[in-house]
Amino acid sequence: MPFWPPKSVQQLLIASFFMALLPFCIAIMFTVQTLGELVDSNRNVTRKVVEITRLGREIQRDVLDLERRAFQYIALSDADLAELFERERAVLLDKLWALQDRLPPKSPEISALAEDLEQLQLFVTVAPEAELDNTQSPPEDTTARSFAAIGEQERDVQRWLQVSINELLEKKATEADAIIEALMLQIGLLVVATMAMLLFFALWINRPVKHLIQEIDQLGTAGLSHKIEISGPLEVRALSTKLDWLRQNLHKTEQQKQQFLRHVSHELKTPLSSLREGTELLSDEVTGRLSRQQREIVEIARKNGIELQRLIENLLDYNRVPEQKLDYEEVEIAALWQDILSNYQLMLDKKALQLDLHGDIDYWVADRATLRTALDNLLSNAVNYTPEHGRIDIAWCLKDANLMIDVANSGDPIPDEDAERVFEPFEQSTARRSGPIKGSGLGLSVARECIQAQGGSLSLVAHETFPTCFRLICPAH
Repeated sequence: MPFWPPKSVQQLLIASFFMALLPFCIAIMFTVQTLGELVDSNRNVTRKVVEITRLGREIQRDVLDLERRAFQYIALSDADLAELFERERAVLLDKLWALQDRLPPKSPEISALAEDLEQLQLFVTVAPEAELDNTQSPPEDTTARSFAAIGEQERDVQRWLQVSINELLEKKATEADAIIEALMLQIGLLVVATMAMLLFFALWINRPVKHLIQEIDQLGTAGLSHKIEISGPLEVRALSTKLDWLRQNLHKTEQQKQQFLRHVSHELKTPLSSLREGTELLSDEVTGRLSRQQREIVEIARKNGIELQRLIENLLDYNRVPEQKLDYEEVEIAALWQDILSNYQLMLDKKALQLDLHGDIDYWVADRATLRTALDNLLSNAVNYTPEHGRIDIAWCLKDANLMIDVANSGDPIPDEDAERVFEPFEQSTARRSGPIKGSGLGLSVARECIQAQGGSLSLVAHETFPTCFRLICPAH
């Protein structure tokens, strides 16, 4: 399998690592090479300065030796001294030209000194036995004047030499500064290139991940019918395949759930309707008068039929709440409670429960259906868990620009460990329940989901008088 383009996340990471590292490697190699050239150049300059300085000192010393040799020749008139003087003069001239070669351009100081040294030869070759004319100066004076001029020229050469060395060092320092600036600029450009590569590869690596996140979001919002296809490395494509497999299974499960709910709605509610119709006919004594015992039995069947219908509707509401469309309207709170209470009047009378209903808000804008379902389940929970001759208190008011409804009841308090568990589906508190039919554990869960669908909340709170109190918060719309 070819390495490029990358086929997997691992190859992509390795490629991005080496590509991001490449500019730094180039920068290091170029810097090492440039610094090596700079070191060699500085080494050559140092060697040249040392050689020039050495030649300058040797020239200064040789001029003094040549002057001493000329006076020795004048004093002794020895031919060997004249020959030695010539050799030393020739060596001195060679050093001058060597110095000139090491410091171009041509120096007038060195040319003047060399010319004076060559003219000095004419004087030293004169035979010492020759009689001097009375008008001629003594050889010592002539030689002294010649070497005085040569000494001045030699000092000019030394000053020129010092200036030339300083200029050479300054030039090399300027070149070094320029090289350092160029290196800094190149390193800066390479850093920018590295950051650009890192950003490019980060976007490249993150692109399939973002696509995957978008597909997951779309899976949660747009439904399960959208096929998931994500291009990218092998791991991402494999994950895309697994995710699409999960989507298909969820879609199949959702279809089965909808089919099950339809069947439940039909198979349970249809015979239940017939059962309730029959109990209503018996209760109205359509078939004839009933005795007291028969009427009690019919009433028990009727109430249990109503409770069973409420449990079935809770089950259906629990599955319908997430998909239910909200329709906000102005709701009369007291009238809504009276409508809900009408379904519980017989149970309230049978258990001799005292119910207090009071509030200081007349109307509130909310979704009537979900609000009614939430309140209905809270009241059912209170009626079922309140013992005979107990009390239920329903109060509502405005708090922090929200509608707050408290449904409190007497009876056994809910243990602290059950404070949140009672809101979970199919979970019930360990407190004693006195209803005719065992609850399904969905009432409080449905109530919370209904109010959360409107942006509100439902929680268990402490009450000054009652051991159990559920607080519903409905925001303004």
